[in-house]
Amino acid sequence: MVAVLVVAGIITAVVVNGKPSATAASGPATATSSPPTGTWSAPADVEAGVKAAGLQMLTAEGTALHIHQHLTVTVDGAHVVVPAGLGIDEAQQRISPIHTHDESGIIHVESPTVQTFTLGQVFDEWQQKLGPGRVGPYRDGVDGQTVTVFVDGTAHAGDPRAIELTSHEDIDIIVAKAGTAVSAPKAFSWPAGY
Repeated sequence: MVAVLVVAGIITAVVVNGKPSATAASGPATATSSPPTGTWSAPADVEAGVKAAGLQMLTAEGTALHIHQHLTVTVDGAHVVVPAGLGIDEAQQRISPIHTHDESGIIHVESPTVQTFTLGQVFDEWQQKLGPGRVGPYRDGVDGQTVTVFVDGTAHAGDPRAIELTSHEDIDIIVAKAGTAVSAPKAFSWPAGY
C-alpha cells in the first residue's frame, strides 16, 4: 500500500502542469537537502510579498524615482533564474515600486516617491531568505556551502539585506562548495534603454 502511494505521488508530481516537476526529478526534500537550481518561482501571493517588503501596491509605475539594478544568483556554477513578475499582480492590475518584468535579472525601481530601497525588500517580495551567509535555502556551513555577495565586483561583508538599490548596480550572490575560490563574475552589460 505504501509503495502504491509513493508511486502515485511521484506520478502526480511529474504530471503537474504537463511537464516534469523539479521536485520529482530530485527526489524527496529532506532537512539537509537543497532544492535544485533553476527558477525559484515567483510567489503566488504577490501582495503578501510586497507587504512583507514594507511596500504598497500601486495602480501604475511611479516616476519620481526610476532606477535599475541587476541581480544574479549562482549555485555551484548553475544560474538561478530571477523570475519575471516579482511585485506585479496582473489579475488586480497593480504593481510594487520594486518589480521585475522578465527573467533577465534586471530589478526595476519605479516609485512615486524618492526613498531608499534595499535588496532585502527584493527578496521579501520574492519570498526567499536573505541574510548574512544565507540566500534562499542555502547557508554558510550547511551541506559544505559558502555564500558570497558581490556589489559592483567588490565582496560585500555586511548584511546583504541592507544593500541599498542604486542605479545600474550589479549584485551577484554566489553559493559554492566550501574551499572553492569565488570571484566576482564579469560585470553585467546593460542593454540600451536602461
